[in-house]
Amino acid sequence: MRKFTMFAIAGVLVLAGGLAWAQKTKPKPRRPTPVIQSGSPALSPMLATVSQMTATPATITFTANNPGSAVAGDLSATVGWSMKGGTYGNTWTLSVYANSTTFTGCTYVPASVVSVSCSSASATGGQATANCQSGGPFTLPSTAPGQQVASGDEGNPGSHNYTVLLNYQFTDSWQYIANTCPLTITYTVNAP
Repeated sequence: MRKFTMFAIAGVLVLAGGLAWAQKTKPKPRRPTPVIQSGSPALSPMLATVSQMTATPATITFTANNPGSAVAGDLSATVGWSMKGGTYGNTWTLSVYANSTTFTGCTYVPASVVSVSCSSASATGGQATANCQSGGPFTLPSTAPGQQVASGDEGNPGSHNYTVLLNYQFTDSWQYIANTCPLTITYTVNAP
């Protein structure tokens, strides 16, 4: 029996724009603060903060016993996180990639034999949305930023929770000899 295992790492990438403040050596006189009229665009966007990111289970196992066929993972992966301070109209994305081009200890088994698809995505809170990326299953890439699997609207500046359910498949082959080999994958949330 051959077992190929994926280990998950939940990573967070937050891209946000803001103003940089320099340290001042001497206090200077205060200048009047400009007033933004109603209906005027804001000077800078809200800063989205992603936290509490989890990936469960941490391990998904493929028992490869039928070479030449696709083997589903023993479990689906649930990726969840919280986001606060987003901006309605800004799109967040969830991406996934393998941390290596091959399974550890099985260099003859490429990471590209693993495919991923999103089966559901949900968001809670005012105006926040979540959707699966259409067109899957996707081949698991081995470089960042990875394959986008879900996206949605950040919603209002309040706190929101997001959950994405992913399914993995392993394409078995006669070339893959009996062994137990791991592959580490990383999930990344990008919230501009």
